[in-house]
Amino acid sequence: MIISLEKLPEECGSILREFEVRDSDVEPYLQDAEVLMTWPSKAASFISKMPKLRVIQTFSAGVDDLPFQYLNGVTVLSNAGAYSTSVAEHAWALALSLAKGVNSKRRGSTYSVTGRVALIVGAGGIGSEIARIAMRGFSMKVIGISRSFRRPEFFDERLTPDQLPRVISNADFVFVSLPLNRYTRGILNYEVLKAMKEYTILVNVGRAETIVEEDIFRLLKERDDLRFGTDVFWRKEGKENFESPLWSLPNFAGTLHTAGASASGETLRQAMISACKNLATYLREGKSDNLVKLEDYL
Repeated sequence: MIISLEKLPEECGSILREFEVRDSDVEPYLQDAEVLMTWPSKAASFISKMPKLRVIQTFSAGVDDLPFQYLNGVTVLSNAGAYSTSVAEHAWALALSLAKGVNSKRRGSTYSVTGRVALIVGAGGIGSEIARIAMRGFSMKVIGISRSFRRPEFFDERLTPDQLPRVISNADFVFVSLPLNRYTRGILNYEVLKAMKEYTILVNVGRAETIVEEDIFRLLKERDDLRFGTDVFWRKEGKENFESPLWSLPNFAGTLHTAGASASGETLRQAMISACKNLATYLREGKSDNLVKLEDYL
């Protein structure tokens, strides 16, 4: 039995047709359910009531809010790639607004985009779509930093995370689209960030905590040639806190985590359908492109 903590789109009924699915009044079925579909932040209060749980499918691409310490023996599937188009478009909206001074009362220099160098840190679905737009839309040279590449054809160079400190100084635009795990937390600290060359634009649409907040704030104050945009903010007491001191800086632009599921009702609906398809493939065939490595989070 599959339990969903959210009402599923009608299309999911046919996608999961051979499975019993409950997406309302789920409490009576928790004891017998083997599969949970959920947002990671909601999972903790349900998994203790599900002794037969063997698979979790998230509606979100990120899974860092799951209580991994209680998931021994449970397969976790993310929804990576479901928001790629929406988030990549948003990343470029931030980058272009910073490059061209859009909606700013401060009259300053504009930065060129076409033919420049883009560094994509995190080359999953979102990073690959950012890279595609960079290569095909702006004729940019595209360098990728990642442990794996979902669409390697959109990267002129494919490098490993340990090469980030060396290569960041080559980029005119740095896009961060990393998941948050024990390998990526704080990967962009002051020592790495200060190597960015003059007039670099940095954009984060992954998880805020991959960048050290105090370090990027310090660097932006020291160097007004750098510009930083983000759709994600650092969490305090388990909640994303949008009241960052970054808002006081003229070389900063932010949006309130609206690139993905909050972008539109249609974006969310399509993402939930994507989660249903991913789960159905796993249950039928035992494989998934979005299988989460639990050891990355423990």
